[in-house]
Amino acid sequence: MRNRISSKTKEKFRKSIRNVLKGFSRKIIVYKQPIKNECPNCYFDKLTGNSTGKCKWTLEEALQKQASWEILNPNQTHYRWFNNGRCPICRGQGYLTVERKTYIDCVVTWDPSRSYSNTMTYTPAGAEGSTVVILKTNPQYYDLFKNSTSLVIDGIECKMSKAPILRGLGTQAVLIITAFTTDKPKIDSGEIIKEYI
Repeated sequence: MRNRISSKTKEKFRKSIRNVLKGFSRKIIVYKQPIKNECPNCYFDKLTGNSTGKCKWTLEEALQKQASWEILNPNQTHYRWFNNGRCPICRGQGYLTVERKTYIDCVVTWDPSRSYSNTMTYTPAGAEGSTVVILKTNPQYYDLFKNSTSLVIDGIECKMSKAPILRGLGTQAVLIITAFTTDKPKIDSGEIIKEYI
């Protein structure tokens, strides 16, 4: 049986959808999985997953290592001697985390069940009913969204509610992400607050 939709039509549709996405999109922040590096200052206990509370260095070694570290990285503390207890570098975790984020262009639709507005609605009681958001973007970001920890959309932190979905002709035209808000709007976000006396 012959394919009903030709490859030319699929390609034309894909280009049209990508142009629409490019024209209506705005930047969002996608937080990737953080990188965890073992603390250079204390011993890591693999059994508990935390610091052992013992310093790797003597006082003289820690001062020498910190002096050589500050030559390349001024105003950063990477080595600090302590006797026992909580490590001052990793704060007892045993590892240092490096947060990674990237900016992606997406078409943002707040509360898709409402068709008359595509913005957050602020009332005296707070954000009104805009807890669900739909994002549409390029399919090349599938793995990025699949492995992300959180999203920041219009200054509001969100989490994905389900895995990203590919939609369109040949399942390659657009990537759809459904997320929900985990954060309340900030004071400086333009929220209108009325004082009732």
